[in-house]
This record gives sequence, C-alpha cells and structure tokens, in this order.
Amino acid sequence: MDAVLTSTPAHADIAMSAQRFARALLHHAPPSHPDAGFFATVIGTSLAHHDLARSGLCPQEIADLMDHLFPGALDSQDARLAEFIEQYAEYAASGRGDPQPGFTLLMRVLLEAYRAPEPSTTAWVTGVLAHACLRPDHLWRDLGLSGREDVTFLLARHYPGLVMRNSRNLRWKKFLAYSACEHAGLPPSAAPGCPQCEDHDICYPNAPD
Repeated sequence: MDAVLTSTPAHADIAMSAQRFARALLHHAPPSHPDAGFFATVIGTSLAHHDLARSGLCPQEIADLMDHLFPGALDSQDARLAEFIEQYAEYAASGRGDPQPGFTLLMRVLLEAYRAPEPSTTAWVTGVLAHACLRPDHLWRDLGLSGREDVTFLLARHYPGLVMRNSRNLRWKKFLAYSACEHAGLPPSAAPGCPQCEDHDICYPNAPD
C-alpha cells in the first residue's frame, strides 16, 4: 500500500517522503507479508509529519513492531532510515500522551471484541486506527493509503465480523465511531476528528451547527 499523492503540495511532499521511507523499511520485512506495506506507510507518514506519536503507537510498541516485522531497522546503517532512528530516539525519551483517552479506549474495546485470531499484528493495527480517528481527514488519506478499499482490506483481515456489520456502507471513520459507542451502550457520536473534516456535512447532514 503506497501513500496517495494529492494535488496539495504539502500533502504531496509528505506522501513522497513517506513512500521513500516505506520502500527502505520494507527491505527489512518478510517477503509478501500482508501488513508490511501498511505499517511502513503509517510510520513513514508519521515520520514525514515529524511526529511518531501520530502513528498511534507508543515507543515500546514501535520497537516491538520493528523487532517483529522489520528486524534490524532500528540498528540499520541505511541512510534512508537515519531520520527514523533519530526521531525514534527522541520519541522514546519523551513518550506519548493521549489527547482523547476516553474515545481511544472505546475504540480499542470495540476492535478487540472483533479481532481475528490469526494475525499477530492486530494489536498494533488497533492502536493505529484508534488514534487515526482523532484527526480531521478521511481515514484512508490520514493513514497515507491509496483509497477506501485499502482500509476495507485492512479491516477485513483483522476484524472481519466488524466489516460485515457495515451493511449501510458508512464511511469507515463514522462507522467505527458509531460502533464503538453502540458497543459501549452509549448514544451514537462522531469520531473526535469528524467535525473538522471537509465532508462533515455530507456524513452528518442533520448535525446541529
């Protein structure tokens, strides 16, 4: 999964930077691993934003992910990974806060309830998705993916029962937020990032101003 290039120069620069990093990181991944491209793109996009916390993974989770899926990356002499290693060291020293712990907990509980038993990487996907819903963009674009179908593929692999429940074909960020509230016995509510999204009025046409 490659980051999408948009017509906005800032977005295009971020996407190109993320792609360059992802290609370098994938040299450390097992051949044809179904999640390698996703994580490489997410980490690369966060790196391009100069904010590894944006990935939704704490420093220890990033270290564990590297050991599991990209062994040797954090110790690599590859110049293309030098910025990642430097940013990771700074991130490990500073840690990560959670601006919306209540919402991310709801999301984690929902995704854990529907997780598939096979993939060993699902816990990291859960962290990425929970935090991506905090930001004001389409989920696929926020993650640096090519389109909605990439999110559908990811969810179907890790949470197949949840995908089957989206019978109304809602946009994924809206569906996940509504499902998290429903699972917790709460009234439906938009994800924290949705009110600032350019398509908010399309997703929530009856929302109060």
